[in-house]
Amino acid sequence: MKSIAGDYLRGERRFIFITVLILTLFGMLMVYESSSLYAYRTTQDAAYFFKKQFIFFVIGVVCFLLTLLVDLEFLRKHAKEFLFSTLIVLIILLVIGKKTGGAKRWFHLFGFNLQPSEFLKIFFSIYCIDYIIKRKNTIKKFSTLIPLWIVLGFMCVVVVVQPDLGTAMFWALWTLFMLFLYRARKKHLGFIVLAGIIAVSFLVAFYPYRFRRITGYLNPFADPQDSGFQLIQSQIAYGQGGLDGVGFGESRQKLFFLPAAHTDFIFSIIAEDFGMAGSVFLLVVFFVLFHKMYNIAKNSEDEFRRGLLFGILLIFFLEIVINIGVSCGLFPTKGLPLPFISYGGSNLIVHYVLLALFFNASKAEERTVKTSKVPETIGGDWV
Repeated sequence: MKSIAGDYLRGERRFIFITVLILTLFGMLMVYESSSLYAYRTTQDAAYFFKKQFIFFVIGVVCFLLTLLVDLEFLRKHAKEFLFSTLIVLIILLVIGKKTGGAKRWFHLFGFNLQPSEFLKIFFSIYCIDYIIKRKNTIKKFSTLIPLWIVLGFMCVVVVVQPDLGTAMFWALWTLFMLFLYRARKKHLGFIVLAGIIAVSFLVAFYPYRFRRITGYLNPFADPQDSGFQLIQSQIAYGQGGLDGVGFGESRQKLFFLPAAHTDFIFSIIAEDFGMAGSVFLLVVFFVLFHKMYNIAKNSEDEFRRGLLFGILLIFFLEIVINIGVSCGLFPTKGLPLPFISYGGSNLIVHYVLLALFFNASKAEERTVKTSKVPETIGGDWV
């Protein structure tokens, strides 16, 4: 029966990997479709972003294979050192990094951009989950949470200074969800939420461009040429797509109307090309992917590995919900790529590393899944 459990987990991982590969290849096609005119105008090479995304894909797969060989206990043991090393790199970036678009978020190396904050998805998630697991018996005490919130607060300050308020809010939200999952007191989480709302309100009120972003979200037509422009153009893409879309390659919004068409708003181009039918199909694919990942995470018996599995799943889930929510106008504009589809080297590589960590954590469960759980996972209820 244990071999059956192992076969089941291997089958689930195989399905997830193939699905992610298909999403990545589809994403590269959409990157080319949405960026070719912009790339030709800026670089005289219509396939410029497509070629770079392909290179990122190859690097991502190599990193995926290498990460499968990594000892998770080694990462867990040295999670604090890896996290603080990443924070030091972010601080160095603030000092020597080149400002692009008003922000210092990237190192420019050999013609490529490296975004160090992406690596927080690996090291902060491991650190946070390890911290919670070690203190699960005292998680209801507010004093237990203070060191974690200090680390999170320092990390958010470093990211906000770049400036990147959205990433800071993402990690605060992710941490709240993980603490809620491990049954921290709701009143303690509520206190942190209140403190976070006050901090965000201050950062929005005293920085005009953030305030304009909020007003543009609430009423984009009040300033259609500036703060509301991106959201309006995204809505036009949805409207033009209709039920069945205008057809692949026929998008009009990519013609210099929709900013960040190949990065943050690539889902809008997908909706225009393939319509509601194609958009819903992509959402179904994501749902099935999450369902498979949830089944694997739920079956895990090791506490740290189970936490890591759910933590990685939550990262993917929040990113997809936020990205699509922004393009639909449900959330204020936030520069967050659509996993495995949007253009972005650091993002794509880190997501393949996260996927490998997910497989790595679940692989150990082939030896520990209880025989009583096998019929549940093999039966039609979960698959």
